[in-house]
Amino acid sequence: MPTRNLPLNTWIVVEQRSPGGRARLVSKHMTQKEAEAERDRRNSGLAEPAFAAWIVLEPVAQRMGGRQAPTTAPPLP
Repeated sequence: MPTRNLPLNTWIVVEQRSPGGRARLVSKHMTQKEAEAERDRRNSGLAEPAFAAWIVLEPVAQRMGGRQAPTTAPPLP
């Protein structure tokens, strides 16, 4: 799954087998603690960790220079 398609402002666990590979959404969580516990459980016993806990935040760089992020609504007239 491309990272731009991941849910915003939600703790998630993703599987990424190679550094340049796509992330696969595994689960969504309400808290960081829940996501990290799930990540640790899934990585247990693996030689190399393949699961990570992320929170995807809204990109703010797109709002610089008068451009809006794709998740914001245009200003009201």
